[in-house]
Amino acid sequence: MMRACMGRCARVAAMLTGLALCPGVPALASDLRIESPAMPPGDEPRMARELASFAGRPVVVNFWASWCEPCRTEMPALARLSERLAAQDVAVLTVAVSDRDSDAARFMREAGLSLPVLHDRDQRISRAWGARMLPYTVVLDGRHRIVARAQGVVEWDAAAVVERLRRLLE
Repeated sequence: MMRACMGRCARVAAMLTGLALCPGVPALASDLRIESPAMPPGDEPRMARELASFAGRPVVVNFWASWCEPCRTEMPALARLSERLAAQDVAVLTVAVSDRDSDAARFMREAGLSLPVLHDRDQRISRAWGARMLPYTVVLDGRHRIVARAQGVVEWDAAAVVERLRRLLE
């Protein structure tokens, strides 16, 4: 009896943790929090190397996990955003948080997505960048200064969001 209760309690705790880390309410263009340009944290060498490969280009950095259902829902819209903003040379970089590399790769393959993935199993990158819940997105201008953030699911390919990003990154 006690063992069944402990197993059930563990499952409930895991579910509540997942819900807390992955809010599922889609955000609108107005929910994209615009900020005064600020430099991102620079103490994580893997992220610094990855951003260097996008020198001079605006970057949309999305923190996600394959086990986070809202993240999985949002990812195809990010891929479409990448296509829509390609003419502006905007890059989309995804950071798989607390995820096995194979699980992240399997999700991307099964979803037919080809966005770059930086793996953050130890959560050093996500912690440094303030990703306390998933999905979490940071928008960087061409000088890699943070100009906007979004917490939760955003309909990245919605016309209003794309237009807002275009104006923000001009």
